[in-house]
Amino acid sequence: MPAPGRTLTALLTAGGASALAALGLACTTLTAEAVSGGGYDPAQQGCSKTADRNDRPQSTEKGCHNATLQVNQGSGDYRSKWHVLSINSDQLPSGQSPHAGSVAADPGRGSRYVVAFDTGTGKLILVAPLNVALDLATWAAGGFQGAPPLPAQLLGTPGTPGATLTQHDARQRNVLDGAGNQQVYFGADDNLNNGEHDGVNPTDYGGRDRRVANGPSDGGAFQANTHVQGNAGDPLSLLAKNVDPSDMHNPLRAADAGTGACADGLCAGADTTRRRAYRGGCSSCADQSVYNDQNSTAWRSPDCSAGDTASQDKCGAGWKNGQQQGNIYQPWSERGSYYTDPGVFVYEDPDPQASPVASKAVQYPMCELYAGTQGVWVCSSSVVPSPGLATAVVAGAARGVTRAGGSGHGGQSGNGGGGSGTVAPQVTAVLPPNQAPTGTPLLAPVAHVLPPLPVLGK
Repeated sequence: MPAPGRTLTALLTAGGASALAALGLACTTLTAEAVSGGGYDPAQQGCSKTADRNDRPQSTEKGCHNATLQVNQGSGDYRSKWHVLSINSDQLPSGQSPHAGSVAADPGRGSRYVVAFDTGTGKLILVAPLNVALDLATWAAGGFQGAPPLPAQLLGTPGTPGATLTQHDARQRNVLDGAGNQQVYFGADDNLNNGEHDGVNPTDYGGRDRRVANGPSDGGAFQANTHVQGNAGDPLSLLAKNVDPSDMHNPLRAADAGTGACADGLCAGADTTRRRAYRGGCSSCADQSVYNDQNSTAWRSPDCSAGDTASQDKCGAGWKNGQQQGNIYQPWSERGSYYTDPGVFVYEDPDPQASPVASKAVQYPMCELYAGTQGVWVCSSSVVPSPGLATAVVAGAARGVTRAGGSGHGGQSGNGGGGSGTVAPQVTAVLPPNQAPTGTPLLAPVAHVLPPLPVLGK
């Protein structure tokens, strides 16, 4: 971390500060919801995993952002990257709407510049856009009876807008260093909703719930990354190291992009690579795909969440029988790692912090959906095999048919002596373990994948 250096502070005019704040908030008030979506990471938001703990609704952490748009360069984790530019909305105490943030730029010349701004409207406008939309939709569906349910927005006296510019010491950078590793990241969470604090209280259950803490209950992200490998002077190396169509988890290694969001237990997203969505406390549990998760959600009580400390203790597996008492630590300890795969997906949030209010209308476990490089999955069942599996099967079938020739071997049907009959050879294909999601059969009869193949003539 660069040490603070020379500091230049300037108070901008009210008009200039208002314009800057409007620009910053315009870039940071896009909605995105859920922790296990799109690669959202509390650390990349500048926050600890307990920043939004439910037992301290007025607390905030310096440098913690409920929304951030970033341009980064370099390899390694977030801390080791060059943070070229970021536009941020600051974490809020409960009862305030977004009003303060910063714009930070590091041109790589040994100084980082930060403009911190405040519109002064944090206690003036308290509006949850989604709630307003739902209220208006309900009012319209009821025939527009009575006055429209508009929120009471004027809740206080606006403050004085302003901004400051500070300069900090930073590392000298070579623009070519890490040039093949670029990142654009946007992450946001539900602290944007008037300072909501719905993360786990880490002191509950004798302090063991600190291990469960995973940031706020709802958050999400969009990110695009490049990580080009190989030698520019050797085109073949660029192709070999950056593209691998046979890798159904990461076919385009030179770059990836993904987006995802979860809200109230329901998640959706899309990705071009395999990405970890959530990690629980079970180190011995096998990795799972988020779309193949129907068999381990018995603990999913609609009252289990991190919305408040009491709800952390309503996570017992016997909730269907009225025995919902049990700490959130238990379902967390039963969960391993969950991954998304290249494609599009809708799934139940594996994080027990999520509040599954949709269970009032949707029976848990939810029917999860996926379509992508691992085929098509519906309700944890593979209905269309992975293209990689089909390719391997075709290759195996071709070898089997060639060996069969016209001798009548290999399950041939027809006149029994070669010639022009058809054959459905029971060839099996075995994929490398890292190319088969949990629950995908590694052995698949060709007859279940391909139509009968013509027998090669003599």
